[in-house]
Amino acid sequence: MRKRLSVAVLTLLCVCGASGGEKQIASLRDFCGTELKSAGIELRQPAQVHIKALGGGGDKGWTYRSDQMFAYAWIIDASTRECVWKMNTGNSHSSGDDLSFDGTIELAPGSYEVYFVAYAFAYHTAFSHFNVNIDHRNKDLFGESEKKRNFFSWFKDWFSDDIGKGWRKRCQAWGVDLLVDESVASQTGWFVPPKRSPGVALQITGAGDNAYVRKGFTLAGPTTMTVYALGEKGGEWSDYSWIQDVSSGDRVWELRDGARFAGGAAKNQKSLSTLTLEAGDYTLTYVSDGSHSEADWNQEPPDDPLSWGVTLSIPDAKERKNFQERPVEEFKNIIVQIVHVGNDEFRSEGFTLKQDARVRIYAIGERSNERRQMADYATILDAKTRAKVWTMDVDRTTHAGGATKNRMIDEVIELPKGSYLVTYQSDDSHSYNDWNSDPPFDQDHYGVIVMGVGEKFSAGVVGKYVEERDRSIVAQLVRMGDDEDRSERFVLEKPTRLRIYAIGEGQNREMYDYGWIEDAKTGNVVWEMTYSMTFHAGGGRKNRSVNTSILLDKGEYRVHWVSDDSHSFGEWNVEPPEDQQYWGITLYREDAGIPPPVPKAPPGAHPVLPPPKKLRK
Repeated sequence: MRKRLSVAVLTLLCVCGASGGEKQIASLRDFCGTELKSAGIELRQPAQVHIKALGGGGDKGWTYRSDQMFAYAWIIDASTRECVWKMNTGNSHSSGDDLSFDGTIELAPGSYEVYFVAYAFAYHTAFSHFNVNIDHRNKDLFGESEKKRNFFSWFKDWFSDDIGKGWRKRCQAWGVDLLVDESVASQTGWFVPPKRSPGVALQITGAGDNAYVRKGFTLAGPTTMTVYALGEKGGEWSDYSWIQDVSSGDRVWELRDGARFAGGAAKNQKSLSTLTLEAGDYTLTYVSDGSHSEADWNQEPPDDPLSWGVTLSIPDAKERKNFQERPVEEFKNIIVQIVHVGNDEFRSEGFTLKQDARVRIYAIGERSNERRQMADYATILDAKTRAKVWTMDVDRTTHAGGATKNRMIDEVIELPKGSYLVTYQSDDSHSYNDWNSDPPFDQDHYGVIVMGVGEKFSAGVVGKYVEERDRSIVAQLVRMGDDEDRSERFVLEKPTRLRIYAIGEGQNREMYDYGWIEDAKTGNVVWEMTYSMTFHAGGGRKNRSVNTSILLDKGEYRVHWVSDDSHSFGEWNVEPPEDQQYWGITLYREDAGIPPPVPKAPPGAHPVLPPPKKLRK
């Protein structure tokens, strides 16, 4: 049960140094070269803690006002990780250009962590107001070195040395002191924050900017654990974590589950969850973007800054024996790998499964900014039927770090025995080594990887796929270009059911690239690809596809294909379809063992054969 602390009404004390009988138990000073400092104290009895602090913020003038502090102190309970006191503009008073706090709070026995941060600096004149992030990784703050020009040197050029002098003078004075009665001080202990709670099994903290950290663990039996995580959320999650079941590919926990405000800047979020996991293998992942972390806070840090990341704890000592950390075998049993995909690329690779198998699909791509569909994405097709067995559907993707449009999917599916084609299509921008926005956290695997899953999986299950004309194909006109007018004759020796698979161009309920079948002797059209029978084929909305069956009598026939002067194989003027290699028409003999088509026409489509007619050319 969490310990509740009572905070006394703050009482101002006019004390220049330590009062009689008081002794200093913590002091954090000099923030010119360090952004954040901390100290840990153990109180073994109730105490009146005298706090003296000097910080910056709360600026006011004729043309500006700010209630925000950029240099301040606070205290958290080390057991609950909750804030018990914080310096702000409401409890502080002006002290020259700065704000000071001089008062007492009452703390119960326990462990506490005191912090002071100076993450930014505000500078004001009669005509200008600046509030800039202070990145202490930059050792040339405010142009102190003439050998290196930087952002702060620019300030120096425009405003002489005023900002640099103001910063150097004020940052040296900022800080916080904690004092208690001498009798309490003699019973006080110290520790280095953050205090590690008992039962911690796995932790990823202090990773900094642009992190991508994965740790694996195995549970020998059902185990109940607590997950404590902090991260950053703007429009999307920027710094966040999740736990994934290796066997199923499911995320069993995410930071977004029950997240709430973590103190400081509004984008700081935290989650404290309890979950019970079954025996099995799991992976803990933490990712971060290029700013706002322990490396450099660009806004107010959370109340518990040193826990930024994720911590797994197992309260029950007996259940801790179930836990064992294991190396992360990121990508093993690789069947197909298409990565480092650039702009305007279409890549495909096939494979054959000799028996049913479970496979993991790990893919990273780009969501279109204009509509809810993917611009860079992967698909898996049945190599025989051309039926789509898996697609990187935008609604099933999650944020892949960096720009909001970076999307990823990591899941496990079952594939029956057969041959498959893995394809990846990208548009003309934002791809590997040519990003027009922030890249995903795992940019080296931009593309798709298909892997075998499970202890029973064997590399011998996978066979090589050799693309060749299927013996069940009766006629085929594919990879059709602009201004095509082609046909192919075929003969049926008996009544035969044919499956027709065609991809073409159509919009406004009219087809522009399409096919039909006619009786070779009479010229009567026995089947025609009309808009009403088609459905979206992926990519641009005008990509249309049909996958249907007809029964033809014994006889001689001719399959035709025509196209207009734009948008065809290799000459796309919008995003190509998912199965662009089959742009055109293919006729399969269904009695040769080819299963019926998997895709169904969307609601409203009516794939009814039109009556025989003479095509008007």
